[in-house]
Amino acid sequence: MGSKRIARLIAAIAIVASAQAAATPPLTVPAWKDLTPDQQRTLAPLAKEWKDLPDERKRKWAGIADRFPGYTPEEQSRLQRRMETWFALTPEERATARDQYRNLQRIPAEKREVLREKWMTYQELPSEEKSRFKEAASKPAAKASIPKTGAAPLKPLSAPLPPRVVVSKKPAPPPPVE
Repeated sequence: MGSKRIARLIAAIAIVASAQAAATPPLTVPAWKDLTPDQQRTLAPLAKEWKDLPDERKRKWAGIADRFPGYTPEEQSRLQRRMETWFALTPEERATARDQYRNLQRIPAEKREVLREKWMTYQELPSEEKSRFKEAASKPAAKASIPKTGAAPLKPLSAPLPPRVVVSKKPAPPPPVE
């Protein structure tokens, strides 16, 4: 009798859950034309690629556009610049950037902070110095070479080496007692 009650309870739960699922409207993904004028203005750097974005990304960007008016002018400007920069990248460059971001997230927080400070220092450098760093980084690393001393090359030995003496790490046994 207990098992029949459990079966009825499970059936009732399944019916209620399916009714709720049917009543829940699916999340709609807006087409570009369905975005508000403010959203379109905010997301303008994405306009050309909007139709190709995955649905979850469209929802994410639409949410960002909805929150955009609440950002400070500085935050709004930074977001616009980052969108323009991101969508100017090729798909390969974006994949590389994502990989680098994932790798950066694996670094301990202390080391990440040191890297951030170094990056901020680099950002403050004059453009000429940045160019020198970029140029140096683009050159292949120099191969190690043996300095030329002018000395004659080594000649093979004329006599064989003496036999190798093996020293045991075990202490020698005590001499026999007579």
